[in-house]
Amino acid sequence: MVLETLNRLKSFPAFVQFVMLFQILTNVVVLLDVPYVRQIIGFIYLTFVPGIAILKSFKLDKGDSSETLLFSVGLNITLLMFIGLFLNWLLPMVGLASPLSTLPLLVTMNLVVLLPCLWVCFKSTSASMSKIALSYHLPLFIIIPLLSIIGALAVNNFLLLLMLAIIAGLVALGTVYKKILPAKLYPLAILAIAVALLFHSSLITNYLVGWDIHSEYHVFKLTDNAAYWNSIFSSPDDRISKGNAMLSVTILPAIYSQITKIDGTWLLKVLYPLILSLVPLTLYRLYSARMKKEDAFFATFFLMSNLTFFGTDGFPAKQMVGEFFYVLLFLVILKEKMGSLKRSFFFVVFSVGLVVSHYSMSYIFMFLIFLTWLLTTGMHFFIHGARRNTRITLSMILIFFVITFAWYIYTSASTPFKAIVEVGEQIHRNFLVDFFNPSARTTTVLRGLGAGQTTSLGHQIGRIFFYITEFFIIVGVAKMMLKKEYVSFGREYAILSVLNSAILLMCIVVPNFARYFRMERFYQISLLFLAPFFVLGGETVFKFIFRPRKQALTLNLILIVLIPLFLFETGFIYEVTRDYSYSLPLSMYRMDRVLVYDRITDEQEVKAARWLSNHLNSSHSLVYGDFISNEHVLTSYGMMPTERFRVLSNTTQFTSSVTYVYLRGVNKIEGIMAGREQAWNVSEIQPILDNQNIIYSNNDSEIFYVVFKVG
Repeated sequence: MVLETLNRLKSFPAFVQFVMLFQILTNVVVLLDVPYVRQIIGFIYLTFVPGIAILKSFKLDKGDSSETLLFSVGLNITLLMFIGLFLNWLLPMVGLASPLSTLPLLVTMNLVVLLPCLWVCFKSTSASMSKIALSYHLPLFIIIPLLSIIGALAVNNFLLLLMLAIIAGLVALGTVYKKILPAKLYPLAILAIAVALLFHSSLITNYLVGWDIHSEYHVFKLTDNAAYWNSIFSSPDDRISKGNAMLSVTILPAIYSQITKIDGTWLLKVLYPLILSLVPLTLYRLYSARMKKEDAFFATFFLMSNLTFFGTDGFPAKQMVGEFFYVLLFLVILKEKMGSLKRSFFFVVFSVGLVVSHYSMSYIFMFLIFLTWLLTTGMHFFIHGARRNTRITLSMILIFFVITFAWYIYTSASTPFKAIVEVGEQIHRNFLVDFFNPSARTTTVLRGLGAGQTTSLGHQIGRIFFYITEFFIIVGVAKMMLKKEYVSFGREYAILSVLNSAILLMCIVVPNFARYFRMERFYQISLLFLAPFFVLGGETVFKFIFRPRKQALTLNLILIVLIPLFLFETGFIYEVTRDYSYSLPLSMYRMDRVLVYDRITDEQEVKAARWLSNHLNSSHSLVYGDFISNEHVLTSYGMMPTERFRVLSNTTQFTSSVTYVYLRGVNKIEGIMAGREQAWNVSEIQPILDNQNIIYSNNDSEIFYVVFKVG
């Protein structure tokens, strides 16, 4: 039977043969639950195969290999989320309570991949496999992320330092000697560097790293455990409610979990950084259409060099997916040679992907495309007295508007929609009161303006390089506007760049504006458009000062700023000089334990949280812990409803007959209890815990059962 099937496959086009064989292999390893093979094959299948099959069948893969990769992954992620959504809606109607379980998902995925393959055979079109040109540079591009992975998992900062040194050397020497890094390999180099930088942060522990990722893990596990997404679920904790409305952290990871059986923690630590690593590659495609390839590579590397791209505090998982769709949409909108039907198809697909991935980025995108359309058409009408056709059309804006508000109003009790209304009301209410109040700006805003304090000479030098990059961007944007450089960038891109500059200005001028999305994220989002102006501004400044005759010399001068910036931002220089460092991957072993364990999760904390979750005596019990415990480990690994949490302070009075106290390692060993706005010494808390029963201890974390009787 198997041989007969294989013989029949020989008559199919080469691409169909490959897809069908890979699909058969996936079914076998999933159904037989083959260890390790299931995880690898299942991951590759879900990430690439359905999207590539659809692109090939409808001839949407015309373009270079990097663009095909980007469009196929974007299409694939949207497809997975809506396959899950369709099953989640349909199967309960026919009596299946677990629509997102393995078998229904596998059967549906088989059909989704089979149909475009049959279409290819029916049309008798040639669908050959793309040839991949190998290069002697390939081992280097494998070594860079490999050093990152091994160094992070082994907590070996020597390997991580070596990885960072190789990246800096590759960029510097590749600029001087073109044979070391030819322009045709820029996309591969960008992908390797992005993966290495992201993994060196996400893989430093076996547990979650960051802040919002804990609430995202919570909604993912709710969906995965039930094999069902509850679209009307809401929580008093708006982090949970808003996260539940996003398919990017509910249905998407649940599908991966069911098919691959990869642990949820590792899905968040591996899958999402891989998706984010495609953002720089997408931007390189966007930049290189408007400037020289060397300049585009420098702009992309500058973006990746900023701590906001790879920092251990990290973006929320939903923003990693959202940012990918965000840049894909602009690539589709601003791409010159693309048919109107193909552009419309990808715009709708990626718009849907963005809306169900991240609410804040959807609002930012809608704001930008509306103002860009308004300014472009308004300026042309004012100057020429007639309307001008633009790549951003009114129909695009209306389509995105309808998709956005239809989704946000009807999911999770309209929490994502209410969030933007509340932000607008608070900014309007407090604008005049806090306008001249420095505390209404985040510390990141003040530091960017030079108002923050530096701790050492090394940090002062690092900040100088950062200020130089800000100056270059300002010069670059000014030159574009004054010297009509926007002609090469395109009118729409120029307006988008000015609008992104305005967003950064709003973070400075508008009180509390930066708090709602975090200044670091605003800066990262704005850099997506402003990064090329770092190069343009640097070239302008160096040409004015040194008047070099050759373009290559100007790029070499920009390297004098770019490479040190990279080494400072990654913490390389601080670790080598033993200066104060904020890099967990490089310097965690010598950092203050309180600071470390406010950002990462410890194994013993996880064990204690899971034990408590399994041994709660009542559905109405309350759990007291410090603020970090409640926001992090108890929310994620404890999987307890957040309305049960209370912050333990020196004034706590227990009022419930069923009460537990959770102490993590930092509380017990360092004697620090973190509150929302302040911290206490455990000695202040100890009288409250006297005469209470310790029911769990693992020499790091402890759990108390409060002896209390009502009345």
